[in-house]
Parts: sequence; structure tokens; C-alpha cells
Amino acid sequence: MTAVKVGIVLPGRESVVDDGPYPANLASIARLAEDCGFDSVWAGESPLARSRMNPLLALTAAAAVTERIQLGTAVLMPLRPPVHLAHELACLDRISGGRLIGGIGSGFASPATEQEFANYGLDFATRLGRMRETVDICQALWKAQGQPVSYEGRHYRLKDAALLPNPAQPGGPPLWIAHSGPKMLQRTGRQFDGWMPTSTSPDKYGEGWNQVAAAREAAGRPGDAVTAAVYLSVAVDRTKQDAEDTLGSYFRAYYGLPLTTMRTTQGIFGGTADEVADRLRQYVDNGARHLILRLPTSELTEARYRTAVQRTAQELLPLLRAL
Repeated sequence: MTAVKVGIVLPGRESVVDDGPYPANLASIARLAEDCGFDSVWAGESPLARSRMNPLLALTAAAAVTERIQLGTAVLMPLRPPVHLAHELACLDRISGGRLIGGIGSGFASPATEQEFANYGLDFATRLGRMRETVDICQALWKAQGQPVSYEGRHYRLKDAALLPNPAQPGGPPLWIAHSGPKMLQRTGRQFDGWMPTSTSPDKYGEGWNQVAAAREAAGRPGDAVTAAVYLSVAVDRTKQDAEDTLGSYFRAYYGLPLTTMRTTQGIFGGTADEVADRLRQYVDNGARHLILRLPTSELTEARYRTAVQRTAQELLPLLRAL
């Protein structure tokens, strides 16, 4: 069995809620994650609806102070013109020495997100089509290695677009998708390099992954063409109740919503290290090979987050390495 990788989400939103030097310290937090033995760090995007640090800038800072750890977006929304996004990701891939993973999504369906798109001058209803074309264009530009590319789509058109620099990774950084809809699962198997949903249960994750794997096989792609990842929020504490209290406080502060509501759309759980490891093992049994962990804290402060990173590394990571 392929070894399971474990990454953590950088506290992009926490760092802007805390009105202090937190944002300037995201690079050192990434270095802490590398020193603690994690395999990847991730940064999400929401400029307005749930404001946070720009993920590509945060990961650029992380790239400058780390050497081994992978850098991923979880996730980028279709807010940028495709050429602009392709250029940004190619540059960051070069800066990081080929450590970038581009996580792509379409945005959490909510009035706040719809308004966010509107403030960018974009129609929320067309986001999926624009996301698909954006991926097509990025991959075409990267594969062209600086040669002119033309493209005719419903939402975007290119004429003789020659993009430099070339990404460090041949063909560009791997693109992972966060969607779980039937059509997107099929597209993931045919085109994407990874799948990273926020599955609410291991069984649902397994069902989705089986569909991705079947589409990949039908497309004639090799078994390792698509990475099975999952984005989960976990809290490790002395007791399950302590962890539940932390989760409740965190999601009220982060989203302004109760934990019960958030659990209808995201995989969220807490407990002792053994309890959390047992839950994560169920995802691994259903195919997951890269665990992306958001680490909720009782207060959105840098000190609390650093403690969560260290505790997760000391208590949970050794158990996950044994999976």
C-alpha cells in the first residue's frame, strides 16, 4: 500500500481575524509544519465572503522558508482570468522548485459567496463552466512550454497566447478538484490529477472515489494518475468532549454557524489521538492517500494554532504513519 501523506491547512482566515502580526508569521508556521514532519501545507481562498490571506501569496512566503514540504491551494475559486491563473501557478511552481499542487473549486454555495462573485464582476451561475474552461486553458498553456496557444470556448478566448516561465513540473503543477457531483467525478477520473472533497463520512468518500477510479480506468489512465485526497477538520484533545467544545467554538467564530449545521457539509470530528486516528483510518480504508487536516482551535490566535500543530504532530501523526 502507498504510504499515506498528511498535510495541514495554514490559518489564513484566523490570521486576518486576529488583528496582529499573525499574517507575517504564516511562513514560520509553514516551516514549523515541515519541522514537525507534515508532508504538505494548504491555503484556501475567500477574499470577501470569509476573508482570509491570499493563498498564493501565503504559499509563496511558505516556499521561501521550506525545502521539502508540498504547497497546495485548498481551494482556488474561478475568480481570475485563466491566463492570469496559469501564470501565477507557473511562477509559484518555479519558486517552490516544483512543490505546488493546485486545488480547484467553484465556491461554497451561499448568499455571501454569490455576492463575492458579483463584486468581482462575475456571474455565480456560470462558475462551473468557467472553472472547466480555466482548467483546460491552464493545462494547454503549461503543456505548450512557451509556444502560442489559441482557444475558443463559451466563456474565454485566447489567440496566440505564449506563456512563460514554464512550470518546474512537466505539464504544470497537478490540479486537484474538490467537487463530488456525478459529472465532476467523471471529469476528475478523465482529466484531473487528484480529488480532495470535504466528505462528511468515510462511506460517502469511498462511493465517490470508486466513481473517480472507474472513470480513470475507462479513460485508459494509469492507476496512479489521480491522487485520492480528503479535506477534514480534526481536533485532538484529552477527551472527546474537550475536542467537541473546541470544534463548537471554532466554527461559531469562523463561520457564525453551529457545529451541527457545518457537519452536514464537511467532515468534522474530534477526540483523543486514538479516536481521531481511528476515524481517519476509515477514510484510508476507503481509498484516501493524502489527508489534508484543518486544525480548529478554541480561540483564533497564533499561539493556539501553533500548539495545535505541535500536539497533532506529536500525538496523531505517528498513528497516521502506521496506517
